Amino acid sequence: MGLVLSVLLVTGVLGSGSASAHAALAGSDPEDGSTHTSAPTSVTLTFNENIASPAYVAVAAPDGSQVDVTDVRAVDDTVTATVADVDQRGTYSTSYRVVSADGHPVTGTLTYQVTTGAEVTQVDAPDEQSFVHRHRSHFIWGILAAAVAIALLLAPLRRRHDADSA
Repeated sequence: MGLVLSVLLVTGVLGSGSASAHAALAGSDPEDGSTHTSAPTSVTLTFNENIASPAYVAVAAPDGSQVDVTDVRAVDDTVTATVADVDQRGTYSTSYRVVSADGHPVTGTLTYQVTTGAEVTQVDAPDEQSFVHRHRSHFIWGILAAAVAIALLLAPLRRRHDADSA
């Protein structure tokens, strides 16, 4: 039994390939945290690997309203989008969701300042939820499934124990 476990352990360690990294944002225009005299009319996101279509880009104006984003294109490692001008002064946030070459979704948010335009009441961006918070229902279902599996695996042992006692 010990030999079998040793062989399985060694095979698992040696047979596991290197983990492929997901795409990461390598650069953007406008850059995260940058300041502009007028609102940019386009957004360009550059990643460290090719991105699959479709890609999603959303821009929120300083007052919290959604800015019209059109012509979103993902070509190789670059995503471009055309952004409507809303003429508001303050902090804009650009959120994206793309699919990396390995099939995993990649999301993020960038912000930039615009110093000209109509003064509006700045609305803070919503806080991003943690991984555990976003997937808590999956954890609950996983724990329940594990409990059922353990109960089903231990049920025959309980019956055998009861039969030996009688």
